[in-house]
Amino acid sequence: MKSLFYSLIVAVLFSCQDSSEKSIPVSVNKNKSVKVNANCQADFAVEGMVCQMGCGGSIRKELKMTHAVERVEVNFVEDQKEQVVNVSYDSTLINTTKMTTLLNTMNDRQFKAKLISKKAI
Repeated sequence: MKSLFYSLIVAVLFSCQDSSEKSIPVSVNKNKSVKVNANCQADFAVEGMVCQMGCGGSIRKELKMTHAVERVEVNFVEDQKEQVVNVSYDSTLINTTKMTTLLNTMNDRQFKAKLISKKAI
């Protein structure tokens, strides 16, 4: 029984592990901090999230690494199938199709994202 419990704990801890090496290539410069002036906001429904800190943090990190995203808010609700992720971004640098593809391919395709809405801000 103990080994089952420990196996479950290990599985949960590694389910949100960041595997950015397998993400789609988006022009990223990890060494340079870039100020982004968001002119659009998009909301995505994301399936496959098991926690706010790990999964939400991975999503936030991947999107911000594009240097086209100013802000990412994850509205995580326990036991909800789809979580809502709000993204403020510069539409001259990235579009919602690229963000959807990025979300769907990160963490060994752990997440399934779809665009809910998009508006200019």
